[in-house]
Amino acid sequence: MPQSPLPPIHRVVTSHNHEAQAKVSSNTSLPATILPHGVGEAILWTTDSIPADVASPEDRGLAPVGFVNGGSILRIVDLPPRSVGSPHRTISLDYVVVLRGTVFLSLDGHRVEVREGGVVVQQASMHGWDNETEEWARILCVMVPAQPPVFGGKALEMDLSFLS
Repeated sequence: MPQSPLPPIHRVVTSHNHEAQAKVSSNTSLPATILPHGVGEAILWTTDSIPADVASPEDRGLAPVGFVNGGSILRIVDLPPRSVGSPHRTISLDYVVVLRGTVFLSLDGHRVEVREGGVVVQQASMHGWDNETEEWARILCVMVPAQPPVFGGKALEMDLSFLS
């Protein structure tokens, strides 16, 4: 698969040796891979539970990833120039930091410009990410599981129909 034109992400992972001393277990660069819908993505780390198992020697950046299922996901998303994101909803609390460029958060009938350094706390809402500039943009996303929001007695559900 092709890679994003943005620089690879430098990822340092720590752990412990047999004497419980802190050590670096991984110090690598990870490129963002371009997905079929044109967005670049690099999975930096995942967990399958909260609290997380931090004693495992497994590189959780290499673990298979679905969407948040009781654990967390740390990912980089690179948005191509002049791209319009597909509306979607995950039942998660997402912390999103714009690392490079300017993006627009599109909600049901609302749009908010988020510039480099800006932060979005996204609470299981239907949303999409647009990049209206001529440059690639990069966002950092931390996703943790959430309880489905309930409105009018009905729980909202995950909607990833754009992947179909």
